[in-house]
Amino acid sequence: MRTLVYALLILVLASLSVALIAQTQDSDGAAPAHVIAIVAKTFEFVPNEIHVKMGEKVQIKLRTADRAHGLKLNIYPEGASEDGNPGLIFGHPQDEAKIEKDKERVIEFVAARPGTYDLTCSVRCSMGHGHDRMTGKLFVEE
Repeated sequence: MRTLVYALLILVLASLSVALIAQTQDSDGAAPAHVIAIVAKTFEFVPNEIHVKMGEKVQIKLRTADRAHGLKLNIYPEGASEDGNPGLIFGHPQDEAKIEKDKERVIEFVAARPGTYDLTCSVRCSMGHGHDRMTGKLFVEE
């Protein structure tokens, strides 16, 4: 009887260990994405500074607070030649992510190179809207 109890206890502990390991990995065995929620609203992104680690898979969950907006990430870090390898690697080709009010858009990429990347709104959202006002920075750190 005691042997049966110990065997069941070991089986339960082993099952819990496997479940915990499965929760910390994606289906392809990679670490889970660094999820960042960004809210776009007239003249600003909140937060407007994002810090991630080089090599990290990043998932931006973009939503709006007031109207349609867009998010454009420069795939090359500031000061880098734009004819080499990009520093942000997207799973799907991406020019910009447009999002309508009350919707959510998920943008996924791998932060492959350290550096500072610009993010801007790509949708004219009000009079006097300029890309120099609705901006942010993505910092990829080693």
